[in-house]
Amino acid sequence: MKNTLTSTLLWTLLAISGIAVAQEQMMNPSMNGMQGMSNMNGMPNMAALANTGIGMVNRVDRQNGKINLTHGPIKSLGWPGMTMDFSVKDESLLDGLRPGEKVEFDVVKQGPGQFYIARIAPAQ
Repeated sequence: MKNTLTSTLLWTLLAISGIAVAQEQMMNPSMNGMQGMSNMNGMPNMAALANTGIGMVNRVDRQNGKINLTHGPIKSLGWPGMTMDFSVKDESLLDGLRPGEKVEFDVVKQGPGQFYIARIAPAQ
C-alpha cells in the first residue's frame, strides 16, 4: 500500500512538472530550441535560415541576377558538392565578383526547390 501511494505521488509530481515545462515553452517559444530564429518583430532571422557554402565562381550574370558556382558539400541542406546557378537576393551582391574567385556564400530556401544567395563574399 505504501509503495502504491509513493508511486502514485511520484507519477503525479512528474505529470505536474511536465505540464509546467510545456506551459513555459508555449509562453516562451525561444525555449523550444529556436534561439536566434526570429528577430524582435517575430520575423525569421535570415542568418538563422541561411546555409553556408564555399565555392568557386564560374560565371556572373549581372543582367539576370544570377551566379554559377561550383561548391563543396552543404551539409545543412544535405547537398553534395556540385555546380549550379543561383539567383541572388540583391543584384549588388554580384558587384566585383569574377570567374575563378573563391567565395563563401549563404543560401536561403525560398520555397520548394527554390534557393537564393543572400550573402556572398571572398573566402578567407
